[in-house]
Amino acid sequence: MFSRVSQMHGFADHLRNQTTELGSRLGLGRSGGFRILLLHVALVAVFGVYVPWTKGLAFLDPVILAPYACLGVFFAAPAAAQSFGEDQPASMKAVLARILIAVLYGEGMAAAILLAGFMTVYATHAHSVVFAPDLVTFAAAGLLGITASLALSAAAAWITLRFSANSARGALRVIFLLILVLFYFWSRRLPDVADTAALVCLAVAVAEFFALRSLIAT
Repeated sequence: MFSRVSQMHGFADHLRNQTTELGSRLGLGRSGGFRILLLHVALVAVFGVYVPWTKGLAFLDPVILAPYACLGVFFAAPAAAQSFGEDQPASMKAVLARILIAVLYGEGMAAAILLAGFMTVYATHAHSVVFAPDLVTFAAAGLLGITASLALSAAAAWITLRFSANSARGALRVIFLLILVLFYFWSRRLPDVADTAALVCLAVAVAEFFALRSLIAT
């Protein structure tokens, strides 16, 4: 029982440390941090205000909301690569903490953009009949966003530890380009396959965690 409590405290310590380090990388409490904060505000303004404003009620279409629910992967995976590029974790608890914080950061940004988007659409159509989005499809897309962030963050961690942070960033650029191509040409199919794709991403993430475990153990 004492060992289990110690392990929980150890993991909580890793989470606190990674939260602090993420805040430092985002510029909190250091000079030049305002520019990083301004960049995040600009991203929310563009994708959470301007795009929904131009799309209008069409923004609530699952074809648009499904890719939006997956935006977290574009923040989480680079954050994971940067975190693992600073130093090598000594245990799997440290690995899990770094990946979890990266995923929470990415999903937090996706949630902020989506919330801004909903507020923009509903505020600009206050006198119109506005229907809520398809919650089942939206939930499946959100689950895909989380599992994809988990899978790509774990992949970024493995590539960084096995090769280098530069290799991970290069691989992520290629993967992101492929994702954008898929979104552009097959976005209409995404709401229909989101639940299946989420299961695939989860399976990939589990396999990557086993790969990370063997890498940390060597």
